[in-house]
Formats: sequence, structure tokens, C-alpha cells
Amino acid sequence: MNFKELLANALKEASIPFDESHLTYFEIYKNILVEWNKSINLTAIEDEENIIYKHFIDSLMVLKVVDEFSSLLDIGSGAGFPGIPLKIAKRNSELTLIESQKKKALFLEILLERLSLSESIVYTTRAEELAKGDLREHFDLVCEREFGKLSLNLEIGLPFVKKGGYLVLHKGEKDIKALHNYEPFIEELGGSIESIFSYKLNDSLNRYLIKIKKEWHTPKKYPRSYSTLLKEVKRWEGINHTNN
Repeated sequence: MNFKELLANALKEASIPFDESHLTYFEIYKNILVEWNKSINLTAIEDEENIIYKHFIDSLMVLKVVDEFSSLLDIGSGAGFPGIPLKIAKRNSELTLIESQKKKALFLEILLERLSLSESIVYTTRAEELAKGDLREHFDLVCEREFGKLSLNLEIGLPFVKKGGYLVLHKGEKDIKALHNYEPFIEELGGSIESIFSYKLNDSLNRYLIKIKKEWHTPKKYPRSYSTLLKEVKRWEGINHTNN
């Protein structure tokens, strides 16, 4: 079975709508990812089946919780997940990626050009700095897939979300168990937990998407400096250890 057939089967299995053009774009994406991964550490996953499930399908699972959006921000995009797969699925959406590592940002820019998505924007500035400028409360949907601890995800992500929009976080079992500890902080940042979506890929691991709605404006003091954010991560780890 070739790559397109494997991908089509995985998309059908996940009940994610697609057409032939999507399969072509994802095959191009896979080929560029594998080639660049020989010189830049983009992913530890190199076989086609796991690229399909653990990168492409995992990214597209966001559509299970937020299906309609016109503007999308992917923070800590790395190799482009989940932002670029979501853009392939929703071509009319505005895509912005933040990736502070210059080599990965270059990969993203070349990938976007090869996928005819060059209208998308890649920023190499730190996210907590960008959140203080014109991008603040600009996006319908903000995603963070492999970007730090939960407290950092919340404090950096929610300021970018416009009122009525959503922050969607890919998280594991440990974060879900500790989520109740963060509810007052989420409220302070202007959000509320709307739902938690659980799913599995091609293994036995339980995966989750936390969907947070932006109910009101985030106080201007957030996000704080990166050094403060790191201290906060340690403080939250202490709270979670005590309460759990």
C-alpha cells in the first residue's frame, strides 16, 4: 500500500473529510520532512505510518473540537504541527506560525512555499514578546502541540485568542489529572474550559485535546517575561505534586 492509500485509510478511520488534493499536499509534506530531517532534528518519527498517524492525523484531530475558523496561530510550531496540516485542510484560513529556532523556521518557510502556502507567516520572535503587540487577541484559534508545560501554554496562548475564540492544547494523562488546579488561573487569563476530547491513534496511548474558550480580555500584564514563566512552571509543579 502506497503513502496516499495509507493516509486515505487513516483519514477515513478518523472520520476526517478529505479530497485527492489533500493527499497530494501531505505526500509533498512527508517527502520534504524526511529529507530535511537528515540534516535538522525535526522529528524522531521517520516511518510513513507513524508520520501519518502521530503527526498528520494527530494534528487534524483539532478539527474534532474546532471545525470553523478564519485565523489560526500555531505556537512552537517545530516541523509545522498542527498548523500546516490544519491549513491544508482549511485552505481559506489565515495561518501564522511561531518558531523561535531559526533553522526550523527556515524549514517552515521553504515547506510553505513548496505547498503553495507562501501567504502564511512565520515569526522567529519569542511568543511572549509577540503577544504584547498587534497579534494580541487576533486569532480565532490558537494551538500548542509540543510547546512546554501547561502553565506556560495557558499564559502564552490565551493572550493571542480573540474574544469568542479558542485555545486548543494537545496534552497527556498527567496534565488532564492536574487540570482542575489551573481553572482559577485560566479564568484570570480570560478563559474557561469548554471541553476535553479524548482519542487514540495507532497505539494504546490515551491522548487529549483541551478546548478553552476566550470569554473576556486577558489582563495586560500577561504574558510575563520568559524568566518569570519558567519560575511559574516550577511553582505549578509544586502545586500539582501537593494536590495530587
